[in-house]
Amino acid sequence: MKIFYYFLHFLCYVTFILPATCTLVDPNRCSQNFGYCRRCCFKYEKQIDICLSPSKICCIERLFEEDT
Repeated sequence: MKIFYYFLHFLCYVTFILPATCTLVDPNRCSQNFGYCRRCCFKYEKQIDICLSPSKICCIERLFEEDT
């Protein structure tokens, strides 16, 4: 019964919470948006999406007007 509960919790997370926070993007699409697929973003970059590559995120340079 506990496994069913955890499986249901995982499905709810994948279905509702994850798509609301960010989307999965192809590494080529990330590059077309002048971004880079990396394991972690530099301080002068911000995360915009999650790459389809394992454990990588799409990072893009911040504009100077943006705050941290």
